[in-house]
Amino acid sequence: MSVAATMQLALRDAFLRRDSPGHALARDSTRVAEACQAMADRFRRGGKLIVFGNGGAGADAAHIAVEFMHPVTVGKRALPALALSNDAATMTAIGIREGLAETFAHQLAHWAAPHDIALGISRDGRCANVLRALRTAADRGLLTVALLGDVPPPPQGESPRIDADHVLLARSTDPAVVKEIHVTAYHLLWELAHLFLEHPAAQQPAGDTQPHTQPWPVAAEQRPPACGDTCTTCADQATPATVVQLLHGGLALADTGTGTGTEEISVALVDAAVGDTVLVHAGEAIAVITKGTDHGRR
Repeated sequence: MSVAATMQLALRDAFLRRDSPGHALARDSTRVAEACQAMADRFRRGGKLIVFGNGGAGADAAHIAVEFMHPVTVGKRALPALALSNDAATMTAIGIREGLAETFAHQLAHWAAPHDIALGISRDGRCANVLRALRTAADRGLLTVALLGDVPPPPQGESPRIDADHVLLARSTDPAVVKEIHVTAYHLLWELAHLFLEHPAAQQPAGDTQPHTQPWPVAAEQRPPACGDTCTTCADQATPATVVQLLHGGLALADTGTGTGTEEISVALVDAAVGDTVLVHAGEAIAVITKGTDHGRR
């Protein structure tokens, strides 16, 4: 077999291993949106984001903290965030005196307030210090979010209990793919948390566990204005749109509520039906926010 053919097979296999987990994350769009709504509510109440993880997940925690504290998108609001794994001196001191399982929980106990958010990251969901910190956060009334991988437990092993309000799962047993899905997931957390902060009218009322069946309630003065030759779906922010017609090839016509008629968007990443309200970024629907009355699928 030639080198070119071998490379083509390797590339095909690499893409196939990422295809199913990527679509699984898209199918979890409602779960992601619910986590973001809850995070936006905590930020609105003056809370901060506390992130933690080991090894590569610790690097992800630092990445998340800087994304929230110093957004790369010009004009986005900075939100308070810190990564517990950034302080090597504190981590090692706690590890030696209290034990490695306490490295994050000990810091949470001294840093956290009840209106804060705890975000724990673990490739396999069995990191003792991450699970301990999530339990500590839950006991103190924090909003808890877990980014986990679908790695199977060892032989005769038991899956640990996950104490988290929102569990977002990368559905892959490949550590590299889990890492990539986590990166996409926490970028969505950042983007959609900002969206719900910018559009508080879209926040689902506390205690309302039923999905809205009407289009997303964004007040007219809160909608992004039309920008001349640039359509709202091409702006550098996610905007709500209502699907009015499904087209071939994963495309759809959507009404963005700006009074300029319908625009063509891609719905390839989400399971959208006519009447659904979706979030659109750069012409791509990235989440279904509310279900419409027409539940027919493509």
